[in-house]
Amino acid sequence: MCKNLLFIVVFLSSFFVEGQSSMNESVKKKKVATEMTLNKRFSAKVLNAYQENSKTKVEDLFSYFQMLTDSKLNDDLKKEVVKNINLLFQNSNAMVIDFTSNSLDRIPLQQFIQKLLISEPILFSVSDESEYDAVEYQSWKTEYAVSRTKSGIVTKTKIVQKVYFYETPKMFGEETKVVFTTFLGEM
Repeated sequence: MCKNLLFIVVFLSSFFVEGQSSMNESVKKKKVATEMTLNKRFSAKVLNAYQENSKTKVEDLFSYFQMLTDSKLNDDLKKEVVKNINLLFQNSNAMVIDFTSNSLDRIPLQQFIQKLLISEPILFSVSDESEYDAVEYQSWKTEYAVSRTKSGIVTKTKIVQKVYFYETPKMFGEETKVVFTTFLGEM
């Protein structure tokens, strides 16, 4: 009886040891994956396509900002614009530049939206030239210039904004596919 019990204990402990070693391997693989930057995971051409897509999101963002200062836009459309702005961002309280003031301080996005809603009209123009650097595991920084016209005065501001890149599983009928999505971050 004692031999049988000893055999069972040894047999079960071998499963435990094997389970531990496979779990350690899984943790090591995850760590290596998280340390791998985007420019190592994707070819330069593919990464550049995602970066160019993020530039389009930046242009959309400033178009939305401009729309919020339009007093002719009705409240329902303004609510829709605010919703679209929030969908562009990874965090709805990311710090952004306050283009309503001359000091251009950084404030939370939601506070900036509220200031735009009561602001005089502001026209925004995003430069065609962008630079992408500081590529990390799930983000990069994009640099661009914005021209702001407020009360007839034009100011040009250079912006450095973080752009986040996430893999998101999405259902397509019965199949789940991984979709890559970019979100804007702090300025």
